[in-house]
Amino acid sequence: MSAQLAVNGGDPAVPETLGKPWPIFGALEERLLNEVLTSGQWWRGGYADDGDSKVGQFEAAFARFQDAEHAVAVTNGTAALECALKAVGIGAGDEVLVPAATFVASATAVLLVGARPVIVDVDPRNYTIAPAAAAAAITPRTRAIMAVDYGGMPCDMAALDALGRRHDLAIVSDCAHSHGSQWQGVGTGALGDVGAFSFQMGKTLTTGEGGMVLTNSQELADRAYSYHHIGRIRGRRFNEFHVPATNLRMTEWQGTMGLAQLTRLAAQTEVRERNATYLAGRLVEIPGVAPLWRDPRVTRWGFYFWHFKFLPEQWDGVTCAQFRRALAAEGVSCGTGHTQPLYQHPLFAGRMVVGGEGHPPATPDAAKAVDFRRLDCPETERIYATEACSLQHRLFLGPRGDMDRVLAAIGKLWAHQDELRQVAV
Repeated sequence: MSAQLAVNGGDPAVPETLGKPWPIFGALEERLLNEVLTSGQWWRGGYADDGDSKVGQFEAAFARFQDAEHAVAVTNGTAALECALKAVGIGAGDEVLVPAATFVASATAVLLVGARPVIVDVDPRNYTIAPAAAAAAITPRTRAIMAVDYGGMPCDMAALDALGRRHDLAIVSDCAHSHGSQWQGVGTGALGDVGAFSFQMGKTLTTGEGGMVLTNSQELADRAYSYHHIGRIRGRRFNEFHVPATNLRMTEWQGTMGLAQLTRLAAQTEVRERNATYLAGRLVEIPGVAPLWRDPRVTRWGFYFWHFKFLPEQWDGVTCAQFRRALAAEGVSCGTGHTQPLYQHPLFAGRMVVGGEGHPPATPDAAKAVDFRRLDCPETERIYATEACSLQHRLFLGPRGDMDRVLAAIGKLWAHQDELRQVAV
């Protein structure tokens, strides 16, 4: 019998490219970049009024879009996390709760400000930090919760805010994936104490590299501004420095790209969400797979990647790895997202990482050490090993017919399980 699956030499279910290429750009970017070029002012410090700079304009526009009152633009998303942590006062001796399923920067930013990441499990329904697991991990040293909007899905902010109030913890939102997402009608980044965004090349709003800190607190905004501007204080003399800090300033080139890309973000978010809603509604008709649970309080989902679940118990021996490889061969690129447990990365695996008052993170002090070799987040481990399937956000920028092609490819795999079971991984 000839092969039916593309991974074995059959015809792919989706021979054409789905979605749209990324990034999307045009004449607006060219015009604004030329304005920066010919102005001769390539950094925000060249303007007497910060609001006249492209970076200042981008800060104001992005804050409005995400419903926040204040914004500080920085060099990249990891720097945004560091800046946010510094703004809420995280430092040596402190612990920050971090979900096990996230990009590594959510944890390394904690280390880089001298604190200790405490890794906790995620909610298996939607892969965001589990409030119950966070509550169980609180110690007298806990000072903050890193609320990661994983994949763009907002965390349960009601539960996390209540936890924060009960234990006097800062809520630092890692919004690197959630441009455009809303919780109960309010944009991410305007929730909790402070939020940090990434504008890296693959993000749904990109400036190539770049980041943003958002907050509704003037005090926290001032601290973030000072930390990103070498210790300067807004409104004081330029050559006057008040706190030990670094230079995380966004360039005018990045700011102008952000302004241009932001003009497209609302429409792009609408298209992605419309296609994802259709795909999720039809996906439940196919055995063996399921969409993530979406909390009804998530009023808009501006996702970076879109996860769905492979249900191994229904596939009679087919593994998730076989499924992902075969689906990619059919023309639907499929990955695991950032579901690999943080403590399985070489940075943490087999090591003890410490942090404490007077002890930099690399100092081997057993009394203050966290032995990452002993961590156990069973839901995250199960998700990564047996369930996680993620699709790129650009795939959702095409017509609805693209969603039907994705469904057809998944249905084809279900119909040819005997052949799929023999796929090497």
